[in-house]
Amino acid sequence: MAKVTSIKFENSEKSQELTNRVIDAIAGKSPEEKEIEIKSATLKDEMCDYTYELLTGKSKGDVLSRDGVHIVHEDLSEAFKELLIFVAHIDGVFAHFAQNDTPLKDLEAKAIVDTYNITGFKISGVEENKSVVLYGSKNVQYGKIPLTLPKIKFSGSYLYIEELQNRLYKVLNEVELYMEGKHNPEYIQTEMFGNYQEENADYKFEEAKVK
Repeated sequence: MAKVTSIKFENSEKSQELTNRVIDAIAGKSPEEKEIEIKSATLKDEMCDYTYELLTGKSKGDVLSRDGVHIVHEDLSEAFKELLIFVAHIDGVFAHFAQNDTPLKDLEAKAIVDTYNITGFKISGVEENKSVVLYGSKNVQYGKIPLTLPKIKFSGSYLYIEELQNRLYKVLNEVELYMEGKHNPEYIQTEMFGNYQEENADYKFEEAKVK
């Protein structure tokens, strides 16, 4: 039988290096010093499509889009999942909690949250007008209902705006890391010995000879 040798791209050392570089850049640079800003991201078939705005150079202000072809790293997937509670809350499933300060973790513990899915986000506006729209879906008896949630202003009065911003920034960091090459390990077939099909065919022919 053919022998397959697999090579795993991206090791933990490289992944950590990328993480440190982007986190340091985000922590140490003001918005004016950054070269790009992630504007939207969507998870699809375990890959990430995203758009980003150029903040420097002659093409400053241009928004570019990329269709990711690599499986997302679990860190990005988990960061997206942390936005799930906001899809449920903004959709109104916790209407009776709307006017109090119930800890977010208490809402996340409720089973109803599992009927929702988070698929993406889009950021628009600048400074005090910056806002985010979350995209997702809700599981129902005969399928899923796609959801486009109302726009939430970062400077607005949404009950959990601070938690939403913190978790969204975490996703933005991971999308930048994805853009830099942080994704799940990939495997390729690099070595084949012999021709299995031909050898197998010859073997069957020999067995079929009349003795």
